[in-house]
Amino acid sequence: MNKREVISAVASRSGIAPEDCIKVFDTFEEVFSEEIARSKWKGTIFECVYDILTRIKNKKTIQ
Repeated sequence: MNKREVISAVASRSGIAPEDCIKVFDTFEEVFSEEIARSKWKGTIFECVYDILTRIKNKKTIQ
């Protein structure tokens, strides 16, 4: 799945405009990149992605 496909899927499932999804996705990439750089690659990239996605999922179920 490429970036365009991810944005399209998120937009259709969430009902949020694709333009807004692009802004959020781009910002997520920036924040994620900064966090990876700050952490000096502690663990693997997959562990970092899993941790972030788990936090997002947990936050979503709490609300």
